[in-house]
Amino acid sequence: MKWSEIWGRIMPRRIIIYADFIDPFCYIGFHNVRRLARAEKIPMEWRGFELNPDTPKEGSLLQTAFNSDLRPGMWASVRDFAKKSGLVLQEPTFVPNTALAHAWVGSVEKQDVKYSLIERIYQAYLSEKKDIGKVEILLELADEFELRREPLKHLAATRDRSLLEQFRRQAMDYQFTGMPGFVCRGKTYFGALSEDAWRMILKETLCSTR
Repeated sequence: MKWSEIWGRIMPRRIIIYADFIDPFCYIGFHNVRRLARAEKIPMEWRGFELNPDTPKEGSLLQTAFNSDLRPGMWASVRDFAKKSGLVLQEPTFVPNTALAHAWVGSVEKQDVKYSLIERIYQAYLSEKKDIGKVEILLELADEFELRREPLKHLAATRDRSLLEQFRRQAMDYQFTGMPGFVCRGKTYFGALSEDAWRMILKETLCSTR
């Protein structure tokens, strides 16, 4: 066994996630791994990754003809794929700037709240077609979770991108061939992996307690 494999097996149980809120495959991948990680009591670490860092602050219309995943005629298959994970998605027509949402999620300390909030942000955009780039929409979500509004307002005013840029460099170093990207005990994975796929991964990396 290679030293890298031995080291990977003695590393702490943790799943690192690189993903954005605008991509349905990121939502499906996050949703599936979160359910299994909760069942197995495996910690997760969210690292926001902007798929389109040059998106204007106010967002832009979705030009699906230039998007390999969401070009015309493909959304039906995406929607059917999501249903296998119990998700009901609606075809988006608008791309929000997700920097503020990522910064806000990163500021939430309680892990159970953080990952429920991530799921809710995905739902707001991909199921309810809300503009999650608007601070007003995020403030509504803050109220749902009984989170203080002031930290979010402060982040909206400062728009600090340093952490997002750090996560982007990390993801680039991992050389994921698609998003979402995952790191589990030194090994990298990507895509909207199913729960069955994650069971195999957790068994392979000795993360599973079963």
